Amino acid sequence: MVKKRETQSSIEKALNLIEILKEKERLGVTDLSRLLGLNKNNVFRLLATLQVEGIIEQDEETEEYKLGTKVLYLEYAYLQGRNFLKKSKPYLRQLRRELNETVYISILDKDDIIYIYSEEANRSVLVHSRIAKRFKAKDTAPGRALLKAKKGKKQEIIEYDFQGLELEVSEVATVIYEDKIPKAAISVVAPISRLNPSNVLEVKEKILNCANKISQSLSV
Repeated sequence: MVKKRETQSSIEKALNLIEILKEKERLGVTDLSRLLGLNKNNVFRLLATLQVEGIIEQDEETEEYKLGTKVLYLEYAYLQGRNFLKKSKPYLRQLRRELNETVYISILDKDDIIYIYSEEANRSVLVHSRIAKRFKAKDTAPGRALLKAKKGKKQEIIEYDFQGLELEVSEVATVIYEDKIPKAAISVVAPISRLNPSNVLEVKEKILNCANKISQSLSV
């Protein structure tokens, strides 16, 4: 019984550490010790165990700790099973065929946006994949669109990002709803040579049409 309580305590400490690094991104042992309320030796042992599993990584230059890629892919695997994503995929594929550009679906997690699914363009020049990646919501077009929707904005929501998150890359995003509740965002991402103010109206029309179809399918 004592061993079971110790195991539960260790799991709780590990989860607390992961939550702290999700919020703070990078921290040293001293700060982690203070925030967790544990002595440094306990924190070192906890970090060592999580490093072996790939859940925590250490920056070689700063010696600070951050979440490892395994956390992102575990999160990604969980999100892939969401029902709304399954219903959205056929419409996202159709949008990708119409534009021949990469299409994403993403969701909010507190103040962050996570890209959980994509339909890749069949092009010789592509942009870096954002799948399973986390960004500050306010720094991305889908993040800003969802933040507006969460605040209750009723008008048509469309957000643009011309070279904001990445140089030479543009993004157009809007929101999908389930029973009038903001569920996720869909976006088109492409090099600015192919997605820019001169042709964005065509993309806007198609992405809004796609979002409306998804929202209708989710609300049936």
